[in-house]
Amino acid sequence: MENTIIIVLVLAGICVFLLWVGVDAWKYILNFMVRCLSGLVIIYVVNCAIQSYGGNLTVKINEIAMGFSGILGIWGVIFLYALQYYFTIVP
Repeated sequence: MENTIIIVLVLAGICVFLLWVGVDAWKYILNFMVRCLSGLVIIYVVNCAIQSYGGNLTVKINEIAMGFSGILGIWGVIFLYALQYYFTIVP
């Protein structure tokens, strides 16, 4: 619980600093949130499609996947599936 409060305070401090400098932080925050949400929806749909065809290549939906899809967008989702494919193939 304490770690969550510290993370929220640090993020709020970064946002206040960006607003103080003159950067439109809300645009970047909303862009990040839209990318996170769309990336997680894409991961869910692709996981369902792979499982319906009998495949075992699934990417877990967690904070790391959300961060990759939020920062890198669709390329982050592709990177997650490429990593999962690599670690599934290599024993």
